[in-house]
Amino acid sequence: MKILVTGHRGYIGSELFSQLNKLSNGVDVLHGIDLKDGRDIMHHLPDRDYDYVFHLAAFPRVQQSVEEPSDTFRNNAYATSLLLEWAKNHNVKRVIFSSSAATKGDGQGPTSPYGLQKLISEQECKLYSEIYGLDTVCLRYYNVFSEDQEYGGSYSTVICAWKEMIRKNLPLRIDGDGTQSRDFIHVGDIVRANIFAMEFKEHFNGASLDVGTGIAISLNELRDLVKEGNDVSFERAPERKGDVKNSIADTSGLKKLGWSSIIDPREAILNCFKNRKGV
Repeated sequence: MKILVTGHRGYIGSELFSQLNKLSNGVDVLHGIDLKDGRDIMHHLPDRDYDYVFHLAAFPRVQQSVEEPSDTFRNNAYATSLLLEWAKNHNVKRVIFSSSAATKGDGQGPTSPYGLQKLISEQECKLYSEIYGLDTVCLRYYNVFSEDQEYGGSYSTVICAWKEMIRKNLPLRIDGDGTQSRDFIHVGDIVRANIFAMEFKEHFNGASLDVGTGIAISLNELRDLVKEGNDVSFERAPERKGDVKNSIADTSGLKKLGWSSIIDPREAILNCFKNRKGV
């Protein structure tokens, strides 16, 4: 079995790449391609066949897409289009595309260029399944976090930002009134969902599936979790443009196929904030 992972040095990609490397069920070739190595998928896709492709490479920041819509479109939607055509021509069995809850916005569709770019790619993935027979599946990640998540990285969450503020002895910022909610899912579950999508025996046919816990946690509730183990102060800031008010995964799609998250988000969040001062 030959596997290619785009964005294999990113936050989620590196975790996935590491777990794939540990699989013992017939992984003969495991390659990665990443901008951090000076290789982008628009110019450096390999001239060889693969069985499975995990496509994680993207510019995943909402704010960056608001500020640089055309540049992020090129690196997100257009690059995915090139990858799909390449996969069609290199006998790929399945493309597992890393999408985002941003495609759904507040339930009425994207509220940012990033969300629109991911939605366009989802639609193209489905078309490739219908027209060319290339099996694709789009995994819509919700708010991914972990205890070791790097501050300032592409997938930085409020959890990550607050850990950094505690380390620096600074007040923690809450954008808006704090009632906005998110479905926080641990990166370990995200990796499990990707491997499940690769090993699934039936065809996905371009399906788009939410990957979350189905649990909504507001910023105000998150604030209370943080305060359980830390003596911290909070400050209010204006709402950010393009931000979604409430976001929660519809977990029914993956559950029907046999997958669900196993890491309790509140417990994992508490672990993130244990004894953070001076860390």
